[in-house]
Amino acid sequence: MKYNEVTFDQEAGTSLLWNKAYLFLGMKAEYQEFIENNDIKEDASLWTIPMVKGLTCNKIVAAYKKAGVDIHAGDLDEDVAVNDRHSDNGSYLVSFKCNVEADQENNNQSADQRQEQGCKDITLLERLLLGLAYFLATGEHLDVKNATLCQGSRSFSGYVPSVHWRSHYRRIFVNWHYSDYRLDSLRARSVVSCQS
Repeated sequence: MKYNEVTFDQEAGTSLLWNKAYLFLGMKAEYQEFIENNDIKEDASLWTIPMVKGLTCNKIVAAYKKAGVDIHAGDLDEDVAVNDRHSDNGSYLVSFKCNVEADQENNNQSADQRQEQGCKDITLLERLLLGLAYFLATGEHLDVKNATLCQGSRSFSGYVPSVHWRSHYRRIFVNWHYSDYRLDSLRARSVVSCQS
C-alpha cells in the first residue's frame, strides 16, 4: 500500500489521509510530487507530517471551513512572525507521537522554559495540518481535553499560539499566550524527527 493511500486505524496508529488533506488544500499535485521524490518510512507509533512547500496557515483554515469545521483563528499568516520551521523554506517531513492529546510529559511548561531547555516542538502550521488530516480521516478532533502549545511559532510581540477543540462551541480555537504562561492542560508536542 502506498503512503498516500494508508487509512487511519486508531488502534494500529497508522498514517492519516494526507492525500485527502492536500486535496482539500488544493495542493494535490504538489503533494504527489513530494511523495514521489521522498522515501517516507511508516512507524505506527508516529504521525509523520509531509509539509509541502506552499502551505500556509490561512490555506489550512480555509480547508477546515471547506470540510465543514468552524475555526476561530484570524489572519494567521499575518499574526505568526517567527517559526522554527516553515514550508516557505522548502518541503520537509516532521514526526510527532501518535497522540490525540498533546504530550502529557510536557504539561505545565511554558514556551520560555521549553526554549531554554532546547526543546524542538510543533509549529502552528504543523499542528493545523495534523488536525485537518486527523479530522478528515476520523471525523474527530485532536486536543479535546487539553491544548497543544505551538512553541515552535511566535507572533511579532512574542506571543505563543495554542490550538484546541471545544465541543460545547463545536469549534477549533487558536489562542495566544504570554511566552512564560504555563498550565497543566497546555502541552507542547515534541518533535521526534525532522528531515528536509
